[in-house]
Amino acid sequence: MTSDGASTLEAGSERVAETLQRVRRAREKAVSWLSERVADDGRPEGAETANAWWRAPWALSVGGADDVAAAMLGWIERNALTDDGDLRPEPYGGGLPRCPVYQLSPIAIGAWLLGRYSTATIIMDKLQQWTDPVHGGAWDFVDHDADPLQDSLRTGQLGISALVTGRTSMADGVRHWFGALWDAQPEAGRLYTGMRNGKLVTEFSPEETFTRVVDYRAPKQTYFHSGIAGAFLAGYAGQASDPAAIELGLQYLRLNETGTKEQFEDTTSVQICKYGWGAAAMHAAAPDSGQLPWVLRMADWFVTRQRHDGTWAPSSFMVPEPGLLDYYWKTAEHLMELAYIEHALISTRRAPVKPSEAVR
Repeated sequence: MTSDGASTLEAGSERVAETLQRVRRAREKAVSWLSERVADDGRPEGAETANAWWRAPWALSVGGADDVAAAMLGWIERNALTDDGDLRPEPYGGGLPRCPVYQLSPIAIGAWLLGRYSTATIIMDKLQQWTDPVHGGAWDFVDHDADPLQDSLRTGQLGISALVTGRTSMADGVRHWFGALWDAQPEAGRLYTGMRNGKLVTEFSPEETFTRVVDYRAPKQTYFHSGIAGAFLAGYAGQASDPAAIELGLQYLRLNETGTKEQFEDTTSVQICKYGWGAAAMHAAAPDSGQLPWVLRMADWFVTRQRHDGTWAPSSFMVPEPGLLDYYWKTAEHLMELAYIEHALISTRRAPVKPSEAVR
């Protein structure tokens, strides 16, 4: 590769264009697989067993299949939601001790994208009841007086839905929460993911370790916590004109970038997936932030991990024998993440990839 600026730009554009072609094919295969498993009335396959569909309307909408997404959302409105915006009990996922923030928030996003504003509004009103009015995080438990635990996964998902639906005060609270979480971290290379009453949770049972602390230097960790933080903060920075949120988001994403290569190379784990979403959101929000090589690397990661039928599977070290429902929720998740990678590459495709910045 030559060293002059024009050739660098041309080479970078060629790489982006080639990656976009592969991403589009992968997206189309995933959309086809999910769509084939939605009945004419919008009912997703396997719905009589459990809720594996909560993210599918959102994923299908951003993936280019609004018609299927709308049919599914109609089925959800008729069958799975209560009048006050909660999930009905099993098999729909409601009535459990834990707040269904992580499941309801994507439904609200899908509804908003499809113009079903009344549905999105009633869900967001419900989510407001499960949001800490002081610290801004999403409660883990319905009985949050007994345990006021909040974690970065649910809080990040709450924040994304707040951005999409224009809930400014809710988004402000989530922004505050992620700032406080970062400031409270005691050591580099690790992320403690939970807070109670504004205090970092650093003591937990051995069984909770996998979800309560991420060691980015070690294999088989929940690397996605920093990714959803980066995705929210990138979006918040633009919506609230808060450039400091960009730097905070980049600090979260650097945990992945400076962590073990096993995040990307361990074929038994897909725990890095939300980092691709976060890097794409940050690249779209701040094209000069140096994220493009990482976006391209994650695009390749998604494409190479996709199965021949268009699906993705959960981490095999956690789910060694996945079934239909496992493929359904994981394919919907990866479709959503890959679609945002595609959007970011399209919107900023003229940005060059410098040879010195290429991520191998």
